[in-house]
Amino acid sequence: MVVRVRGRVAAPILAGLVLVYAASPALANGPGAVEQVQQAETSAPPTESPRPSPVPIEVTPDWRDLPGRSKIEDLLDVAAQLGLVCCVGAVIVGGGALGIGRVTGSAPSGIRGWGMVLGGGGGALMITYAPDLIAWMTA
Repeated sequence: MVVRVRGRVAAPILAGLVLVYAASPALANGPGAVEQVQQAETSAPPTESPRPSPVPIEVTPDWRDLPGRSKIEDLLDVAAQLGLVCCVGAVIVGGGALGIGRVTGSAPSGIRGWGMVLGGGGGALMITYAPDLIAWMTA
């Protein structure tokens, strides 16, 4: 039996109903019956497994043995160069907007130009120094 509530299958509701239905005889006999059921479940003797204990697994995360490492490094290098070019472009466009804003007397254009210059310069610095910063933090 599948119960649908607004188009979704209500499996948790159904599981709860089955649990209540199965537990109802123990609940009808009072709390002592519930304790007896719990003691019967916990007092089962442990069975020993014929299998030997598993060997512990050692994990050493490392880039040295990663398959496709050179491709990933090439992709990161290209992405960093593309980001650097975009940041330099933002500095150039922001400088132009700043200059045009000052010539025309438009304060919002000048403020937007300053934001582009500072954002592009900050992004370029972060992209340039990110590998050194990451190496310092993981050392």
